[in-house]
Amino acid sequence: MPVLNEIKYISNSICSVLNQSFDLTDIEIIISDGGSSDGTIEKIKHFQASYSNIHLLNNPYKIVSAGFNLALSIASSDYILRFDGHSELPPNYISDVLVLMKDRNSDIAGGCIKTISSNLIGKAISISQSSKFGVGGVSFRNSSLTKVKEVDTLAFGIHRRELFSNLGGYDEDLVCNQDDEFNFRAKQAGKKIWMDPAIKTIYHSRSGYMKLFKQYFKYGLFKVRVLQKRGKLISLRHIIPSIFILGLILTFITGIGMNQWIYFNIFVIVYSSVNIIASILGSISLKLFPLIFFANIVLHTSYGLGFIWGIFKFINTWNDKDLKDTHFNKEQFLANSF
Repeated sequence: MPVLNEIKYISNSICSVLNQSFDLTDIEIIISDGGSSDGTIEKIKHFQASYSNIHLLNNPYKIVSAGFNLALSIASSDYILRFDGHSELPPNYISDVLVLMKDRNSDIAGGCIKTISSNLIGKAISISQSSKFGVGGVSFRNSSLTKVKEVDTLAFGIHRRELFSNLGGYDEDLVCNQDDEFNFRAKQAGKKIWMDPAIKTIYHSRSGYMKLFKQYFKYGLFKVRVLQKRGKLISLRHIIPSIFILGLILTFITGIGMNQWIYFNIFVIVYSSVNIIASILGSISLKLFPLIFFANIVLHTSYGLGFIWGIFKFINTWNDKDLKDTHFNKEQFLANSF
């Protein structure tokens, strides 16, 4: 668990692991803290006083990829679960996912995430993040799926230990999307990722539009590095928001330069109409509809702008495909194996 300032959710996250219907003596919880200042560390130490299998590491590099690699280096279990400090596992998660891995001969496996929030804007954001229009039909965010399926990526997957021995750790060039890149790396190596939508984890979404914008801007930004590292896009959905932004800019420029606003107007009307329909279908009350509508706009514009900025920001790194897992001590990891 790489964490930073998760005082609001860390207790529930840790308890959801401790309450698994799985022999607790076979579970180790390694928390890598990036310098929390809100009481998160004190809360973790409170749990440590009662559970000797909870380990707390200092992550001075603050980013998730480095924190995960530091924790991974001392992990000794046959299976590795990357988990977040603002999420919760259902009681049978580990047991059910291990059964799925065995049944499907899977290398990585997990379930869907159920996105929730405590306030009205957060509720609208959680609906947007779970909708096909909002996030492009990402399987692990689609709680309406019913069939077990092979997927390209998922959140909070359980990994076979040998994956990291063979493929390395998280790439520390990536501030975001490091799990996405690892899953893509595994797929390119011929590994299988399976998801059972009946297994649902809880994820607490951002509760404000500015936080959402910053989150998805970074997702779009570092998706460019994933593209550079892996040499291809895992899905066309990753470039649709940037195409949307470019379309807005080009039609707007055409409107100013040639006084031809029809293309811009059509572009805006079509997008707004589809957004309205999607927001109505996803809304459970009239007061949520406009909030979902705006959440969709924030998602698409922030991700699209982030991706476009990433093309310029990382313009000199297209040939840099090397894995940078500096803080994954592979020698220690291999020595710790049961």
